[in-house]
Amino acid sequence: MMNDLLQLLYFLLATLVTLGLFVVSFLLHELGHALVIALLRGKEAVLEIRAGSLTFYRGKILRVGILPIWGYVRFDEENVPPSDWRLIFVAGPAASLFTAYLFLVLHHFSAMLGFPENWHQVFGIMALANFALAGFNLIPIPPLDGWKIVESWLPLVGIRLSQEARAQMNKWGMIFIMVVSFGFVAIHGFHH
Repeated sequence: MMNDLLQLLYFLLATLVTLGLFVVSFLLHELGHALVIALLRGKEAVLEIRAGSLTFYRGKILRVGILPIWGYVRFDEENVPPSDWRLIFVAGPAASLFTAYLFLVLHHFSAMLGFPENWHQVFGIMALANFALAGFNLIPIPPLDGWKIVESWLPLVGIRLSQEARAQMNKWGMIFIMVVSFGFVAIHGFHH
């Protein structure tokens, strides 16, 4: 009985740590965007940074949630030239790649650093998750970063999207992403 309770506590702790690492990964992705916005437009141009849902930390412009479902950086997109958009929206996936490589380094050296075997596995999984986060965000579906990069090129070919059109595309893109994600989980199982 005591062994079962101990295993349950270890499982709960592992779940919390894993959720925390995912939230940190989302936060680093969004901070990549925020850093480039601040460098290009000034730090006051960053209006809000959000990583995760069900907010547990609320700062001046930073909101961090416990569920690593979504994140964004809010800034005045209308007053930023398309060339800056490209840099801003590639910065998040670049930050995710950087984070993935940090986790790979931890994965590689975790045994030498004296970490238990399960941490070795966690670091490897987090490296893969951050590679996936970078790649997924580069898919050109609204409202992902890949779409924002594509959208930055549209004025060059004479296409200008209104705020309403962008909002509708983002809404339907988000619905599409959710349906496909839930479908994937339903077909393949949550462990994938």
